[in-house]
Amino acid sequence: MGSNFAKASALAARQHGRVSWEQLVAAGIDRNVIQRWIEDGRLHPVHHGVYAVGHRGRSMLADYMAAVLACGAGAALSHWPAAHLMRLLPGRLPPPPEVTVPTLAGRRRPGIVVHRVRALHRLDTWQHENICIVTAPRVLLEMAPRLASDLLARACHEAWVHHRVRPSHIEACIARNPTKPGAARLRRAATADVTLSDLEQGFLALLRGHGLALPRTNILHGEDKVDCSWPELALIVELLSYRFHASRAAFEEDVARRRRSNHVAFTWGDVFERGTRTVAELRRLGL
Repeated sequence: MGSNFAKASALAARQHGRVSWEQLVAAGIDRNVIQRWIEDGRLHPVHHGVYAVGHRGRSMLADYMAAVLACGAGAALSHWPAAHLMRLLPGRLPPPPEVTVPTLAGRRRPGIVVHRVRALHRLDTWQHENICIVTAPRVLLEMAPRLASDLLARACHEAWVHHRVRPSHIEACIARNPTKPGAARLRRAATADVTLSDLEQGFLALLRGHGLALPRTNILHGEDKVDCSWPELALIVELLSYRFHASRAAFEEDVARRRRSNHVAFTWGDVFERGTRTVAELRRLGL
């Protein structure tokens, strides 16, 4: 008996403290033993057929894991909670569970928003924190009809920052899911300009105030994204803020590296304290 519960505890430990009835049976634990554990409080029901093992402690990951387990084989966390977990959208509070399930395999459960699809392509899911979750391109496609254009463009940028999602990855996902709505909006968002910081906004305001041409912002250039780009001038400007670096030495090295790569680099002081000198340098560069 003790070894069986140790087996159940080890399985749950890999799943944020949650385990399903099917998993326990597949591990060779007798159904009567499982029922006895429920009755004596060693298993705490979370959803029908899903249990917290040993205690009722909750967490975001535990709630999401339980939701996926509750919805059955082939289920994957999706939509708002998937975007939140992958850091694609702002907001500190975890959204309620949403799960996408294959039509023939998945189940509905109270407290879980369930989205039914004919099938989930194997390339559109992955394991994140041991939870089956849709990929970043797939969640962008799911969210495209729900998000304002600027927020969708920001989500595409964050997908590149955190998961290196490029427009080609998004196109491949759209091709695998040709009936999903929002493809045209997502294509536009994937290549749209976004402004990310007060420093970038200040730099654009400086350019406008002196009648200088405005750049493309935060777009792909080769294998990296650049802050400001004037493609017709082959000019790239990077805007560097000290607060995003671990130390002053790291900040100074980043400035030096950018200059070595023939990108012009400006700091907060260049924009907000030495704007006139910065404008003069930009004019010498052809703006």
